[in-house]
Amino acid sequence: MKIDKIALAFFVVFSIMASLSRAMEWNGILLFCKPLIIPSLAFYYLGNTQKVSRSVALFLIVCFVGDAIALFNFEQEILYLLAPFFIGNLIIVRLALRESKRFYWDTINAISLALVLLFLGYLWITVVSFFWEEKGMLPYAIAIFGLTLVAMNGLTAYNGLYSMQLSNLFLLITSVSILVSQVFYVLYTIKINLVVLDVLHHLCHYLSYIALVLFVLNHPKSKEIK
Repeated sequence: MKIDKIALAFFVVFSIMASLSRAMEWNGILLFCKPLIIPSLAFYYLGNTQKVSRSVALFLIVCFVGDAIALFNFEQEILYLLAPFFIGNLIIVRLALRESKRFYWDTINAISLALVLLFLGYLWITVVSFFWEEKGMLPYAIAIFGLTLVAMNGLTAYNGLYSMQLSNLFLLITSVSILVSQVFYVLYTIKINLVVLDVLHHLCHYLSYIALVLFVLNHPKSKEIK
């Protein structure tokens, strides 16, 4: 088996184990597995590309920082997690903008995009409302962070409606996975303390990593993605 395939297998195993161990409070397994998720994926990416995308490298770095912060279980850890994952969201928005082309406006496409944007707007208002009574800048920081989620999912839906090529599909999966992960994180932390939400939050979180890597690897002009 090639080393890149081994690295991918490790990524899958470490992601599943980290997701389960967080929910089951297996702290030793979590401390071992979680820091190895992104390095495993990095080995897989390096084994399958001739030119490293700076966007992918930066995304994986800031997410590694965010994952490391999450291991410490700070009080109000969301304050510390916003910055690295906000940068990650902006990277996805930039990539989605780069893929955007002139849209073919027919009735079906227009209605589909409008429904997506309405749903994203509803989610944004709902999630922000959970924090609106908090003191300080947290509600405003959550609102701005949420707008990046709306932007990335709106843009990737736009791209998917225009041309559902494989690379656009993987970028759409990346943005949807991040959205689902963040919404489930808020629900688990603020409203509904269900283990299944925590597990799904982490699984979607790690799915976004591999989906972004596959977006670049399957892009028709992968060498041009900076």
